[in-house]
Amino acid sequence: MDGPTLFHLHFNTPDVESAAERLEREGLPCTRRFGTVRGENRSFGPEDDVPDEFRFKLQVHRRGNVDITLAPGKRPRIDHLGLRSSDFDGALERARARGSSVRQNSRRTFVMTPWTFRMELHPRADEDRGAAERSESDDTVYRIEDALLSVPDADAVRTYFDTVFGAVPQLAIESGGEIWLESFTVATDRKQRRIDVAELLGA
Repeated sequence: MDGPTLFHLHFNTPDVESAAERLEREGLPCTRRFGTVRGENRSFGPEDDVPDEFRFKLQVHRRGNVDITLAPGKRPRIDHLGLRSSDFDGALERARARGSSVRQNSRRTFVMTPWTFRMELHPRADEDRGAAERSESDDTVYRIEDALLSVPDADAVRTYFDTVFGAVPQLAIESGGEIWLESFTVATDRKQRRIDVAELLGA
């Protein structure tokens, strides 16, 4: 059975605009902005006129199999990571068996890890979504590679991931002072660009 694929990173930062500009330079355009207008949930495309009453919540930068969300926050941090899994139901069962809470709605499923970050889990069938959203003239497949997650107890987190989700080839886990995504690579068949997360988020 194929292992899970890391495809989604959700960050909070006080400077969404600067982080968005960096992602744009790496070929990851803003595809949607989400927020509220007079209390009603609304979303807008990059070319849409946004009303003055719009209260911004987050925006999505998506291309190919890369999906990065930026949301405002008091300090730079990683909110959650997203995986696609060919053993979606099994992963949820294993998470519950280890005492992790699983929260689901019609759009998303979150596994609450024993640490301060969540894992968003999608069935492998959703992987075609990114390919379908590329324009016909763009045959470049973007993907996340070599993400480096720093945690206080790397052995415990590795064991949890291997047991619940299976090994994630795109993710390395090492010991550090706090939970932080150190870096990740945006890759295509023709190029690779490594992004330092502290630099991206202005940490």
